[in-house]
Amino acid sequence: MKSIITCLFLFVAISLQAQEEINFNSNSSWAEAREKSVKEHKLIFIDCYTSWCGPCKWMEKNVFIQPAVYNYYNTNFINLKLDMEKGEGIEMKKKYNVQSYPTYLFVNDKGEIIHRTASRMTAEEFLAEAKLAGDPKKNSAALKAKYDNGTRDLSFLMDYYLVLKKSDRGASEKIGTEVIDKVQESDLGTALGWKIINNLARAKDDKLGAWFMQHKDKITSYSTTKERDALTDRLISNSLYGKMRNGDEKGFFSELQHFKASPDVNRQKQGIMLEADYYQEQKNVAAYNKLTSAALNGLLKDDADKLSFLARRADMKGDGNAALLPQAYLMAKRAMELEPEEYSTVSTFSRVCLSMKKKEEGLIAAKKARQLADAETSKIQKLAQNVIDELNQL
Repeated sequence: MKSIITCLFLFVAISLQAQEEINFNSNSSWAEAREKSVKEHKLIFIDCYTSWCGPCKWMEKNVFIQPAVYNYYNTNFINLKLDMEKGEGIEMKKKYNVQSYPTYLFVNDKGEIIHRTASRMTAEEFLAEAKLAGDPKKNSAALKAKYDNGTRDLSFLMDYYLVLKKSDRGASEKIGTEVIDKVQESDLGTALGWKIINNLARAKDDKLGAWFMQHKDKITSYSTTKERDALTDRLISNSLYGKMRNGDEKGFFSELQHFKASPDVNRQKQGIMLEADYYQEQKNVAAYNKLTSAALNGLLKDDADKLSFLARRADMKGDGNAALLPQAYLMAKRAMELEPEEYSTVSTFSRVCLSMKKKEEGLIAAKKARQLADAETSKIQKLAQNVIDELNQL
């Protein structure tokens, strides 16, 4: 009797655990979801995904299982999950013009989109999107209607831009341009001004970036030091890439000091990444090797992500930068030693080995990468297998 009770408790516990996520009506058709929407007076939430979409799987593992998220979605929506490459998903993709994954649609019982968003996001952001969908004054359909009716005040335009930013890049850029054209200098030293600057400043010498770089003291009430530092770094990085493209060596190295001379280790690391990009673009192999060798034994020696990234960058350039491959090999190998169970680092090493025709060593890494890819998407699994096939042909 005692064992039966124990089994019952375990069954209940497992059942409860299984329910602790967004409750998708996976066996329901679109028509059935609409019928349920009418009956329960709820919007339909549609998770538009594909089997190979990495961000889709990340959202499932990290966001859909958060109590605040699944409680809200299960209470307020009829939840439907559709693979856009199978069954009803194929027609729904055409009907709602789904171009990227994941795309999230909030639809009424008539099939009209009330709110649309997309991409990987935090649990807080995903929950905020759900609350926007339920707000008849702030969801994307309501904002579009206001815009189409001629509303153009600055605060509204910024709200509309932020809603569109996740789901329609082309439309959001158009609204963003309107915001930049409309904003006055007197608007910038306000809470709204900071929101505009933080989202729309692109370079330290454009309209918004130039004001920010000269007047940071005027927005301390609306922003944190961390936020201002992050924007400063982003603007200067963009400026450095511009100088890189234009071949402005003097200007590049002068501005690079923002990162290199900083006491902050993360900024110093960013300086290494930018300088490596510069030498790679200039095909200055000697300078590239000297810089990355020092980093490999210094600031980046325990940074698998950055070492692997540098290796991928060098390998992606192909034959044009074949002289960089021996250094890419050293960085990729160190990254794999640091994170031997991480697909991206193992895969990068296998690809560098393929480029260098190191068959035996490459196959060991490629087969490990293929095993690790089982936890990833079907597209990544195929890519991992392709590396094995190519190495076998050497």
